[in-house]
Amino acid sequence: MKFFTLIFAFIFCICTAAGTDIPDKLMEDEQLAFMMCDLDDTTGLTWLEVQTCEETYAVEIAENNIPIPSEDNFNAADLDKDGTLLFVEWMEWVEAEESTEESTE
Repeated sequence: MKFFTLIFAFIFCICTAAGTDIPDKLMEDEQLAFMMCDLDDTTGLTWLEVQTCEETYAVEIAENNIPIPSEDNFNAADLDKDGTLLFVEWMEWVEAEESTEESTE
C-alpha cells in the first residue's frame, strides 16, 4: 500500500506542486517515488519511466482521481533539458513557479 501512495504522491506532485507550499511528508514521499519509479537505477527519471509508472498503476490512479503529469509538465521541470528529471530540478522548478506566482499577486 505504501508503494501505491508513493507513486500517487509522485504523480500528484509533478502535476500540482507548482505554486504551492509542499508539506515535509509529501516531499519525503516524492523522494521515495523518484527512487521507486527509477527503472534503470540511474539518478533521475526519464519521461519513459514516468509513463511506465502511470501505466503500471493506471487503475489505482483512476480510482483515486490522481492527476497525471503531461510530457509538457515533465519537460518544464527538466530544467537542463537533458531528458532526465532530477529531484533537485523538480524542486527548483517548484520554487521558480512559486516565485512567479508570488510576484504576480
